[in-house]
Amino acid sequence: MLIFPFCRKEDNGIIPVSDLFKLNVASHLTVSEDAPMVSILLPDYFTGMFDANEVAPSKFELGRVIFYDRHLSEDGLVSCASCHRQENGFSDPRRYSQGIYGRLSARNSMALGNTIWFGGSMGIDSMGAVRLPLFWDSRAHSVGEQAKSAFLNEHEMGLSMPEVIERMEQQSYYAWLVNRAWGDSLITEERIFESLAHFMGSIYSVDTEFDRALQHAGGFDFLGGVLPAFSEAKNRGKTLYLEHCHSCHGSLYSPPFIFEANNGLENPYTDPGKGAISGLFYERGVFRVPGLRNISVSGPYMHDGRFETLMEVIEHYNSAVQSIFGLHGDLLTFNEVTQTYSPKRLQLTEADKSALVAFLHTLEDRSLLTDSLYSDPFRQ
Repeated sequence: MLIFPFCRKEDNGIIPVSDLFKLNVASHLTVSEDAPMVSILLPDYFTGMFDANEVAPSKFELGRVIFYDRHLSEDGLVSCASCHRQENGFSDPRRYSQGIYGRLSARNSMALGNTIWFGGSMGIDSMGAVRLPLFWDSRAHSVGEQAKSAFLNEHEMGLSMPEVIERMEQQSYYAWLVNRAWGDSLITEERIFESLAHFMGSIYSVDTEFDRALQHAGGFDFLGGVLPAFSEAKNRGKTLYLEHCHSCHGSLYSPPFIFEANNGLENPYTDPGKGAISGLFYERGVFRVPGLRNISVSGPYMHDGRFETLMEVIEHYNSAVQSIFGLHGDLLTFNEVTQTYSPKRLQLTEADKSALVAFLHTLEDRSLLTDSLYSDPFRQ
């Protein structure tokens, strides 16, 4: 374990901290000597179990550097950001992500935006110890657990945590950044995950066409009427969302109402999802329900990235949900004549599907996708 000094004596005295910053940090990173101004500001209409917590700017900045640092993988070519790209809503446009030595992931990488509602690290939990799940199979319950799995996974970054710490100690910029965050330069597993929680937990989307339409309506109730700033097609899409999607994916300014579900993608499921973790037969094919903000840029879709477009996703729910044990109740319909349940068919027209796609595009936050505060800090 190494602890780096922040001043060193030379013949003419002591090198100032600012000079050490230029030498050890600014030569590698496009960061400022002062921590960035960053905070989570949620609109008044945001609801749910979680509220925004305070962000520590120096820990946020350290977390951003860790998130983008390729040195922290076995082959030195992969970072967290390799599979979670800012321009794609912190998801991966490839069906399966490429990790160390070109190895492919087993599932599509989930978008990381709005993790404030998942894992609780950067959210104030008004329900006590509740932690909403992360990963498609709900196996992680904090940003730290999620990040640790990525570091350890032999198909992703492939390092043990002692090796991650050793790699960080070898880079001159970490001693300065850690010292600014904690007052000393000691690098620990706990500090790594806390820093990542401050960065990842601060990735949230509120600057969307949908949010601006709500604000324009002066606190207009999302559950009724039309949004005056929306076109007829987008309001039609909003109505269809309320009728067919809202019960699982939520109000769009709260966590999804259903955290995980079997959505009838196939029968049998080739990937058992949560069932592989729990061993419970009724959880086979159960996967986490994703949030929908920035959904228009975070394809391909589903846990295996099988759908390239939102239209394909909608068509699945419209006509192709499979009959399978454990299918979520919201995807079932009851036949009064036969007294049996079967997969629901939405009977959407082409115009309906196009309207729903148009509405989902209003959830795109272009400012988040381009904001330098969340971008790669490494000098190329």
